[in-house]
Amino acid sequence: MVSSQWPGLPAGVKFDPSDAELLEHLAAKCRVGNSKAHPFIDEFIPTLEEDQGICYTHPENLPGAKKDGSNIHFSHRIINAYATGQRKRRKIQNQHNRNEEHVRWHKTGKTKPVIESGVQKGWKKIMVLYKSSKRGCKPEKSNWVMHQYHLGAEEEEHDGEYVVSKISYQQQKQTDKNDDIPMIEEPDNLTIRTSPRTPKTITPNPPRPWKSMIYDDADENMHQEAKFAAEGSHLPPLAVQCEDDLD
Repeated sequence: MVSSQWPGLPAGVKFDPSDAELLEHLAAKCRVGNSKAHPFIDEFIPTLEEDQGICYTHPENLPGAKKDGSNIHFSHRIINAYATGQRKRRKIQNQHNRNEEHVRWHKTGKTKPVIESGVQKGWKKIMVLYKSSKRGCKPEKSNWVMHQYHLGAEEEEHDGEYVVSKISYQQQKQTDKNDDIPMIEEPDNLTIRTSPRTPKTITPNPPRPWKSMIYDDADENMHQEAKFAAEGSHLPPLAVQCEDDLD
């Protein structure tokens, strides 16, 4: 936290160095090359002088530890690190309660080199805190995570060597948080929103006066033609005889 002790730093300044920057601070602490430590660095990366290093207590008891996803940084020596197979483990010493669960840092994934501008600065490994209630039981993974950094060209650090550790408590995923939020159900009449449809109907053809006039004239002509045909079929025989006389 920035306070009046450092008037040159505005309130709200957050210490969030990159992997390479953490190794630079470590190199300055170990006086590697011409590196010089920043005058305020011990306020941001305090040194743990306990015999067990970072493992002298549970991470939740470390100075400044919070369960809000924020990071805390410490310099400490590697002490009593042991390997099971190819996995580094570090047992946390508990001096307050001997009957408490067994807690250990377990390495996960591969140790990765930290490279900046083509130059390797050191190494980074990730460790997760596991706990078990009894010996021989399968350990349970916790939300505590530690990123550990060490200098040098060798992948593994040496016992007694200074390292920098960044520790945080990873919060639950957003999807898990959403499960606790009560769902608000909408009324049934709002679940399906569709516009009303107009039923299909057969529209009658409008009357067309000109069309009816044509049909009326045609009917009248047909009627007259039929009438003339009928009258022609009843002509007197005299008319036929006159035609024969003309021949």
